[in-house]
Amino acid sequence: MTDLEISKALALAIGWPKNDVQLDNVAGYDAIYVFTGYQWQEFNYFDWNVIGPIAAKHNCFPYLCDSFWESMGAPKYLWADTPQKAIALAVIQGAGK
Repeated sequence: MTDLEISKALALAIGWPKNDVQLDNVAGYDAIYVFTGYQWQEFNYFDWNVIGPIAAKHNCFPYLCDSFWESMGAPKYLWADTPQKAIALAVIQGAGK
């Protein structure tokens, strides 16, 4: 999955309606945006202000294992190159339970 696909899948997994999640090009780069009820706001899983509360809500904090981040909140273990990606993938995977 690309970073954009992960951000979109995460937004959908945590409950954003499909119509309120879109890909757009603002300021010269592609990003995922969610509609907050009165405006569109960028939704990027790399932003700790986005992923931190999601990790806390889903009790999905990764830990460093050798050179990869391992997720503890998923039904099965998974590895990622950043802690944010490990959290996002674990929540996405967990939404399919």
